Amino acid sequence: MNWQQELDAEALLRQVAEQIPQALRPNVVVIGSIAAAWFFRDVSGTHSVATKDIDILLRPAIEAVATAQTLGQKLLKEGWKPQYPFGMAAGAAATPVDDLPALRLSPPDVEAGWFVELLAEPPADQATRKHWRRLNTEAGDFGLPSFRYMPVAVHAAEDTQFGLRVARPSCMALAHLLEHADPDRTPISSLHGLPPRFTKDVGRAIALWWLAGQQSVTAGQVWRQSWDETLTALYPGHTGEMLAAARAGLTAVADYLRESHQIALNGVLAPHGTTLDAWQRAYASLLALIDQGANSNV
Repeated sequence: MNWQQELDAEALLRQVAEQIPQALRPNVVVIGSIAAAWFFRDVSGTHSVATKDIDILLRPAIEAVATAQTLGQKLLKEGWKPQYPFGMAAGAAATPVDDLPALRLSPPDVEAGWFVELLAEPPADQATRKHWRRLNTEAGDFGLPSFRYMPVAVHAAEDTQFGLRVARPSCMALAHLLEHADPDRTPISSLHGLPPRFTKDVGRAIALWWLAGQQSVTAGQVWRQSWDETLTALYPGHTGEMLAAARAGLTAVADYLRESHQIALNGVLAPHGTTLDAWQRAYASLLALIDQGANSNV
């Protein structure tokens, strides 16, 4: 299914929260475009965002599979429909875990135009970029993916009135940059021109930073403090090293600013007419922000 439309973040968070049993809500963090739209809803136009997937991270890692099975079974029984990319289908017991599709479920209302995708917090020893675990459901077997820097993305996620926590833009941006210190050059088959994965993900970090600057003149101070607290908590004694990795991730996209800008305009920045010049300035100022943080941790 290949739809894309502007969706209202507040309405979506409310609908998703209503489907998650109260006992499971402490295990759930909303990440991605909807989280960004929620945090920047006071910036003109950003109460809505162009997306089709609602990313839900399940934690802690040790309970993620059980939580996914409970939530997935509940939604399937209530008529939610699996969505399969590129002609895939649910697997069986003999299907290798790396060949299983992620569990993406759209609500019974076929006009809704969105689906929930389940992700997992990574195991503490995960070193690979992406790791899959098997998820058994009445509809077949699915894969539950985890990405190595997701703990950064969801660190100190904030509560909402819907009973769900939402990841902070500063932490999501940092996770994207760290992930691509070694750029993922896998082509994105769903996008025109097959751009490499890192152009979209690093571009998302730039987009979040641009929005933060539109929201507040103190964005730099807020982000530096957020990064310092997050890296100190998760990588004690290695803050400078991690900021260097984040810088490498950002510089990876230096020759792809036009492409990353276009991708962002079709996603999180869809409600805005952000120019390429403004995008380039945001890129430069984000690079300077990282350097300031690195210098203060020397």
